[in-house]
Amino acid sequence: MLSQIFGEAVDQLTRGLSFATARHSLLAQNIANAETPGYQGRDLVFEDLLEPPRQPAPGPIPANAPEVGPAGRAIRFVTSADGEPKPDGNDVQLHRQMARLAENTLYQHSLVQLLTNHFNTIRQAISGRV
Repeated sequence: MLSQIFGEAVDQLTRGLSFATARHSLLAQNIANAETPGYQGRDLVFEDLLEPPRQPAPGPIPANAPEVGPAGRAIRFVTSADGEPKPDGNDVQLHRQMARLAENTLYQHSLVQLLTNHFNTIRQAISGRV
C-alpha cells in the first residue's frame, strides 16, 4: 500500500526499521543475560554476501523479527560468537554487545533520518515549494 503511494523507498526503509527494532531487542536480551550461566549470545543479521556465514542460533526466531530484511535480503538468527565461553558456559562479552548495540542504534537513526527526508520532500512537492 505505502509503496503505491510513496514509492519503493518507504517500503525498504520500513523493513530496515523493523529489522533494527528486532535486533535492538535481541541485543538488549544478551546484555541483560551477560551473567546468566549457560546463556549463549544471539544476534539477528540480514544476509551479507561479503561476510562469511555464521552458525545458526538455537531456538525459535524472535516473534518481532521481520521475515525479510533491507533490500529483500534474508534474515538469519545466529549466535553472536563473542569468543570463548566463560567457565559457567556464558559466552556474552559485554563490550562487544554494547558495540553492536551502538552500531544498531546508528543504523536505526540513519534510516529514520532518510525516511524523514523522504516525507519532507513529498510535503514540499505537495505544497508547491519545489
